[in-house]
Amino acid sequence: MTQTINLKVYSQLVAEVTPKVIETEDEYEQFLAVAERLTFKQEQTPEESALYDLVTMLVETYEAQHYQIDRSSPAEVLEHIIESSGISRDELVEIFGSVETLDRVLVGHELINTSQAQALAKRFKLSPQIFLNS
Repeated sequence: MTQTINLKVYSQLVAEVTPKVIETEDEYEQFLAVAERLTFKQEQTPEESALYDLVTMLVETYEAQHYQIDRSSPAEVLEHIIESSGISRDELVEIFGSVETLDRVLVGHELINTSQAQALAKRFKLSPQIFLNS
């Protein structure tokens, strides 16, 4: 389902960020900060969601051109999300069932299962594939 956006509100958001092709490391850092802020926002408006999609595309394009990115393990991705979002581990217990299970996942002794990956993807607005070993 396509969400309708308020063009006036979206225009104001775009004016604040001024999206453009990223050409420098400083610009990359600025757009990455915007993407991370929007990623961890609990309730995105349709306008914020549209801006997030645009900024993420710009960041990913820059990364593809300037960085050779090794695929992180699902546990490393989850650990990064916990550290960078400020979310507490307690908030993830509902997804994993217990602190012990979460800890086993984070140290690599247990893999994230499909239902956990789907719940994490929904919570953080990411693809479930990021949380699954391929």
